[in-house]
Amino acid sequence: MSQSNDRLLQIADTLEHINEQLILLSIDTEHYAMALQAVQTDDPISKGVIQAVIAALFRDSLFATDASEQMDSVLSMPEMEVKRYV
Repeated sequence: MSQSNDRLLQIADTLEHINEQLILLSIDTEHYAMALQAVQTDDPISKGVIQAVIAALFRDSLFATDASEQMDSVLSMPEMEVKRYV
């Protein structure tokens, strides 16, 4: 049973790492969107492209935040004992 517990701990550690990366991705994409908001242009096509990229970055930031919150709920589930029946 020790190998199973060790494997579960490895999986939990990997999920924690993925969750941290999701949080960083959310923060980064939000910062990129805010930086693009500072770009000034008189060209309407360029403005449209910039606005589309800003919207996509904010959407991706929200997606990463949502995925991280879902991961948090999985990682914070109470521990359960698993018995093997053979």
